[in-house]
Amino acid sequence: MMMIIQVNMGKLIIPKTYVERIESPLIFLAGPIRSAPNWQDEAIKILFSQEPNLIIASPRRGIREDISEYILQGDENYFPRQRTWERHYLDIASKKGAILFWLPGEAEHNCEKVYGAMTRMELGQWITRYSLDNKIKICIGSDRNFQELDTIKYDLSIDAPDKKIFNSLEETCDEALNLAGLTR
Repeated sequence: MMMIIQVNMGKLIIPKTYVERIESPLIFLAGPIRSAPNWQDEAIKILFSQEPNLIIASPRRGIREDISEYILQGDENYFPRQRTWERHYLDIASKKGAILFWLPGEAEHNCEKVYGAMTRMELGQWITRYSLDNKIKICIGSDRNFQELDTIKYDLSIDAPDKKIFNSLEETCDEALNLAGLTR
């Protein structure tokens, strides 16, 4: 089943939906999910309000009803696990769109899991990739409540000194659209 997506209205790809060919820029929402505020839904609203012809991949499964109209249908059995789905769309966004990292403070503490552990690993991987190939499209923002943000800022100053950490989700969304070539 070959599905080519040309966007006339914002589209949202959620786990584990596979779309074979994407013709529009893709923004991947990278950042904490477990114990984090639902920043993904806010980013989706901001991005679609600024660019209605956009595709967004969000790893958050629970989507608010007012956003569900954007969900794109596809093959939900293609990826054996969500991590495979994430890596697939991260790679596409890094080249044809942007990876938007948002680092919010922890909303509720969970002693059994390190908050943002996968996000920290992914951010480190993508900063390293960017330091080797500055065509990689990533942007980073934070509400300034993310633990060890100063360490991330320090590493960024060495490995990707042209990248900054934006202070609001709106600014970070603006930068993602700019990187994707969608600035008006």
